[in-house]
Order: sequence, then structure tokens, then C-alpha cells
Amino acid sequence: MKKRRFALLMSIALAAGALTASAEEAETEQTALEAETGSEDGAAEESWMDYTITIDGETYELPMMYEEFAAYGWVLEETEDTLAPYRYSIYRCTKDDMVVTVYLLNLGINTVSAENAIVAGISIDRYYWDEVDAEVTLPCGITRGVSTLDDIVAAYGTPTDTYEGELYTQYTFEQDYNQEVELEVYKESGVLEDIRVENFIEPDGFDPGEVSTEVPSDILAYTKPDTLSSDVTAYEIEVDGEAYTMPVPVSVLLDDGWQLDDDSDTEIAAQYYGWVTLYKNNQFFSTTIVNEEDYATTPENCWLESLTVGGYTLDMDGALPGGVRIGTEEETFLAILEEAGVTYESGESSSFRYYTYNSPAYGSSCEVTVYIGNDSYFEKDTIIEVSCENSFD
Repeated sequence: MKKRRFALLMSIALAAGALTASAEEAETEQTALEAETGSEDGAAEESWMDYTITIDGETYELPMMYEEFAAYGWVLEETEDTLAPYRYSIYRCTKDDMVVTVYLLNLGINTVSAENAIVAGISIDRYYWDEVDAEVTLPCGITRGVSTLDDIVAAYGTPTDTYEGELYTQYTFEQDYNQEVELEVYKESGVLEDIRVENFIEPDGFDPGEVSTEVPSDILAYTKPDTLSSDVTAYEIEVDGEAYTMPVPVSVLLDDGWQLDDDSDTEIAAQYYGWVTLYKNNQFFSTTIVNEEDYATTPENCWLESLTVGGYTLDMDGALPGGVRIGTEEETFLAILEEAGVTYESGESSSFRYYTYNSPAYGSSCEVTVYIGNDSYFEKDTIIEVSCENSFD
């Protein structure tokens, strides 16, 4: 994930009238200095987009690694949790009599402990800070317990979003998704009390981690069936004469002659998914694959949770357990389900009728497509496509 960088654009007013050559040179130098530093005197101009917060004299610039944050004396209340890639969790941290809420984020490719995550957000709540004797300031001199709504607008401009509640007014200044500052001014006090600063990007010099080539034990333990089961409710599928229990490791398909296209993802983050394209005998399909491990790995060590064959997707022979095969007449297919006592759901379009069964929960099902149109490419009232999905969730 690439870090997004944003530049502050300055509007520089030029004095009217003719300028001498020396004056032009001086102005050119001054303009260059302002463009570089953001102010006429060379000092960096502050902005809410600095994503900084100063607590009792210590300034925190987000994002920062947790170990850097902890070096200021903050203690994480819970330390046993782990974070999968591209996920965040909310924790409380304490320091003396101060309590802050931190948003810990993992932008690496391996699962990490909370102590090895990124502090991507800090929140201060009046519930914990009513009796705390500590100064909290934001860029441009915005100060908790002092600054008013007018002060905030004068410093930061018009908010991206405003919420008027019964107890407080909330101003949100948003640069991008999860890059924002949220400020709440309570009506009783008339001053800023609640603060939330978020900047969900990578810190400078961030190390995302390395990819492991270790083959997971569950992949090694997978047993490929010789043939499809006679049990209609089994999560199995046959593709080009090869039977698979779902989910199936990518490596098993590679062993059966499929190859990975060069456009496929080459590394899959821990507990995450990626995209691959597999091809064989001039046939190909693209699909998502899932890494169930706590470490990043290669596509071969991931799982396909769904396979579809037939129709316009994959012009190969295919079947599901119990004799449900591409080319089977719709009447025969329904008789198979009835004999097995299997219920189904159906729907149709102008040319196709769709059947779904073996679907006790989201992510697990068998699906059959029957052609009911008049195109001579498919035989009418027969199965033209079968699909089986069985996800880990």
C-alpha cells in the first residue's frame, strides 16, 4: 500500500507596478522560499493535515509505530491481541492519570502483535479527561478546553462535515478516507472537549514484512478425492475429469496441469485474499484465493473456495456429486434432488434458470445453471454450468 503524499498549495500575491531587476530577483527568491516552507518567513505553516496532537508538551505525529508511542510512557491496557493485515483495532492507553484511545493499524503483510502495529489514530474523550490537568493542543493553536467553534473555523476553515447534536457540535475535517480530524465542542462549556485525529497511512520507512515459502500444514494434509461422492450434499466438484473437495489448494490444481498467469498476484498477505488467473489447454479463469495463515505466502499455498465450470466461463466437462453433470436434463437433475431430499432455491432470466442448494450459510453452496433460451450454442433445458463454493467462514 503506497503512502499518499499531499502538498499544501500557496497563493502568492504580487505587488502591482513595475519591478526593477533586483526586485524581481528578490521576489523570485522569496517565492521559492515560500513554496518550500509554506510561509513568508520560512517557518512551516501549520495545518490540521499535519495530523499532530500535543499532550502535556509531547507532540505525536501520526502515523507512528506503537513502540515509538510507548517510548513516551504510554501503556497499552491489552497486549495479547494480534492484528491481521489491513485491519485495525481500538485500544485504551494510559499514562499517569491520562487515558487516550488509540487506533492500532496493521499495514504489513504478516499478522502482528498490537505492540508492533501502527498508531494511526488518537482520540481524547471528555469522560476520561474532565479531571485531568494536562494541556492538549492541535496545529494552529487549537486547544482543548479553550478553543471555540469560531476559533476552529478561523484556524482550519469550513469543515468537511458538521453534526449538530443536543449536547455538542461536531466538526469533521477530512482529507481522505480515514485521514481526518474530528472535533467536538460541547454546548454547555462552549469549548473544545473531544478530539479524534486519524491518519491511516504508512509511516516513513515502514517495513511491510517478508513472504514465507513454508507450505502450511493444512495444505499438506489436503486429500484429493479419486472420484466425486454419491452424496449430493458433498462440497465437491469435477473439472476436466479431476475431482476436488472444496476448498482446494492452488497447488493441487497446479499439479493437475493448470498454470498461473503472469498477471496473478505473487504474494498474498496473512489472513487475506488475492487474485489469480489459471489456464490449461487454452482455457482460463480468474478467481480469488485465500491465505488462511498468519504469515504472507505465495499463491501456491493458498485456497480456492469456489470453482465454476461450463457456460461462458470454462468450456470443459464438469459435474457435482450425485450425478449432477453438465448436459444433464433439468428434469433429471430435479429428480436427483428430490430423491436425496435436498431443497433448493431457484430464479431465472430470459435465457437461464438458476438453482442453488446445499446452502446452510453464506459462503457454502452448490449452484446449477440450466439453459432455457433458444440459442443453438447450448442444448435447451439442460445443465450448462455447475459451481461449488465452500468458504472457511
